Amino acid sequence: MSEKHVQGINVQIFGEDYPIASEGDGDEVRRIAAYVDQKMQEIAQVHSGRLSTARVAVLAAMEITVELFRAMQERNQLTERAHENLGRLTKLIEERASISGERVERTPSSMEQLLQKQPAIQQD
Repeated sequence: MSEKHVQGINVQIFGEDYPIASEGDGDEVRRIAAYVDQKMQEIAQVHSGRLSTARVAVLAAMEITVELFRAMQERNQLTERAHENLGRLTKLIEERASISGERVERTPSSMEQLLQKQPAIQQD
């Protein structure tokens, strides 16, 4: 069995030291901590230091989550467009093949094969 090595990484966020246990790359943990620190510093600066550390942390978490949701939405839109383009391309290839008199045998994609193996969902 492969055992993962947990390492302790010390980071500083908003002037406080935090020991972080991680199985991953220490540099990535440090980059994430630096990003969180940057967001908290920006928020504290905008509010002229009038907010508590806890409020600054919550506002930073909200701002980072907005960024995450926007990125997820953009990824979903790109994925949807890629599927649409793939469908149009497949249709075009099939039309071209039928025009030239060639017979194209279509094999199910790996996703279609996976869906065929799944039991049907019954609706009540």
